[in-house]
Amino acid sequence: MAALRDITSNTFQFVRVFFPFVLLAHHLKHNLLGFFYWVFFFLLISDKVGIGFGLAYLFLSPEYQGDTGFFSFLLIGFSFGGLTMAFHSYSYMRLASRFPFLAMVNKPFVRFCINNSIIPVSFIVFFIIRIIRFQRMEEFESWLNISLFVFGFLVGFFLFVGVSLLYFFPINKNLFELKRYDEERSVRTTRWMRFGKRNRIKVKSANRQRLYWYVGRGLRIQQCRSTKHYAQTLLQSVFDQNRISTTVFEIATILTFILIGLFGGKTFLDVPAGVSVVLLLTIILMLLSALLSWLRVWAYPIIILCFLFMNYLSKTVEMFKFQTQAYGLAYDQPAVYSDSAIHELSKDATQRSGDYEDYITYLENWKKQTGEKKPLMVVVNTSGGGSRSASWVFQVLRICDSLSDFKSSRHIAMITGASGGTVGASYYRSLLLENYQTKKVNFNDKKYFEEISQDLLNKLSFAASTNDLFFRYQSSFEDSEYSYDRAMAFESDLNENTGQRLNKPLRYFRAFEKKGIIPNIILTPSVVNDGRRIMISSLGLSFLMDSASPSPEMNRVQENIDIHLLLKKQKSEKLRLSSALRMNASFPYVLPMTSLPTTPEIQVMDAGARDNFGTRITVQWLMRLESWIRKNTSGVVILQIRDNKRIMYNEQARSFGLFDKFTTPLSNVFTNFPRIQDYDQDELLRVTMDKYAVPIRTINLNLRELQKDRISLSWHLTKHEKLKVLAAIKRSSNVKEFEKYQKLLN
Repeated sequence: MAALRDITSNTFQFVRVFFPFVLLAHHLKHNLLGFFYWVFFFLLISDKVGIGFGLAYLFLSPEYQGDTGFFSFLLIGFSFGGLTMAFHSYSYMRLASRFPFLAMVNKPFVRFCINNSIIPVSFIVFFIIRIIRFQRMEEFESWLNISLFVFGFLVGFFLFVGVSLLYFFPINKNLFELKRYDEERSVRTTRWMRFGKRNRIKVKSANRQRLYWYVGRGLRIQQCRSTKHYAQTLLQSVFDQNRISTTVFEIATILTFILIGLFGGKTFLDVPAGVSVVLLLTIILMLLSALLSWLRVWAYPIIILCFLFMNYLSKTVEMFKFQTQAYGLAYDQPAVYSDSAIHELSKDATQRSGDYEDYITYLENWKKQTGEKKPLMVVVNTSGGGSRSASWVFQVLRICDSLSDFKSSRHIAMITGASGGTVGASYYRSLLLENYQTKKVNFNDKKYFEEISQDLLNKLSFAASTNDLFFRYQSSFEDSEYSYDRAMAFESDLNENTGQRLNKPLRYFRAFEKKGIIPNIILTPSVVNDGRRIMISSLGLSFLMDSASPSPEMNRVQENIDIHLLLKKQKSEKLRLSSALRMNASFPYVLPMTSLPTTPEIQVMDAGARDNFGTRITVQWLMRLESWIRKNTSGVVILQIRDNKRIMYNEQARSFGLFDKFTTPLSNVFTNFPRIQDYDQDELLRVTMDKYAVPIRTINLNLRELQKDRISLSWHLTKHEKLKVLAAIKRSSNVKEFEKYQKLLN
């Protein structure tokens, strides 16, 4: 027992004096921000944070130039090397003055970094293990490729760390080197040193100093020497010098990132999305480090004042009014947006009647295209869900046509929905148009699925972490200027991936829609200012506005606003389809809200904020066209293409703990929001089906039906996730729905 007590006592004593362990404890006491940075990334890589959005995949299977390989992992490693050096810099500013012996060791900052590496090294080891497991089990990569990925990550990591140390080695001096340096320069103290002394960090030197064991030269364990007999001013000069050189390094790194932002949109800078996440957090940490170093207790008040000042400038100074715009619209003469103005627009009987007649003409031509006297009318509703929904909707529509010899697409009269679903549907519709024009589209070619499922997140993320934060240059589009931001980056990628098929104005599709060659698409992004919806289509939809027109008896406000009626003078017919799709798919924070040319300025965002499946606009469309549908069709089929089953199989309610009782009331709003929409819209659809003049049937095709069928809600899909999308077509429940649909068509 005595021996055990001695061992325990010696171990405890060693922990108390071993400098790397001491630093770890001081992070918990004095450097929680730096510590929680690593906690966040540990949780992220272990798939405990952002599990539904697939954030871990951005790091474990990064893509560069459309490929996951050596260079993509090299870039990820390079970014984590930057984060590691930012962590060391921040930690040095916060903690180094608590250990005066550092002023006497060789290369104080470099030595501090080595002893401060327990957390970064642990993370790197953990990350490599996760890469190996993920690539082997999820991506089915060979051991050779996995070894290449890990090697690329390590090369990138040590490349940034090595370059950083090359900067610090020549200028990083201890007490003795600095003393000789000052003697050589005599009394000519540099301005940088004088500036540092006016902002000195107080060195804590007690009468009873603890002598620490640290990792010294050659990675040998050494014991430090006492500093009691050295003047505090001499020790202080070492920290001043190292603090200045560290700050210069941080500022230079931040400025480099800002300059890189000037090249936004360049293909070679479409770095993996994970790199952009690390880059953004690294910039924030470096900025905080520099500010806290020089401003100390005043840093946080000044940061808050800067944010308030920036907010003021963004409202009052034209130069700082960054707008995300819809490309094709004219912003020089805004339209009036108010209840009275919208009410007056809705009272335009001539416009409403003209739009209705145009739409009936479209339906008559659609009917002729089917070749049937009273055809079955198909309405497609698509759910949101990023790239998984886009690729799933595309694949479902392709299979429906493949099974029916393209009878399905000829019977589709209208498509609506939210987010990624409408992107996939619009792309498929564009291929139908291209095939009509050229007869050269092979719908069985896998390249089209690859195009719609390609990465849309990398360029977006890079723009968010550089241009959106620091510098938005102007980019020309036709005869207008728009600022380059993550919305433009996303749209540029979308158009490039889809062969520019969506990069056309609404008026381009109008003639083909009116002839019934392609189905009509209705997009309904939500107005953030007042909750209304902007209806976007190639055809005028003002006749749908009176479904909720104001009346003295009901005191109702206008819910739906036709974009061609509101923004006719702002060239609404020139709005690019890709911009309309982007507005319809503006998932909060991922894509920015879009400003429309109105006074006051209104912002629009994802249609899923109001209706994630398009059910409500479908019901209003059916009710307004009921007379024509009753006379000219045999019935209506609502083809619901969903990314999630309403209630997952094996889904169970979980028990609540103490922490859940605090968080659940708030999280309930977000987690149950889609399901609440389902319940409300199912009831709305049921009431409509009971009263409608012709039979209405529904076909439900679900991408995910089990909780384990995980596919991330993101604009980036891994190879395995793409395989899951393709495999979902063959699921027994979907096969039954396909068979049911084919019987209805026949």
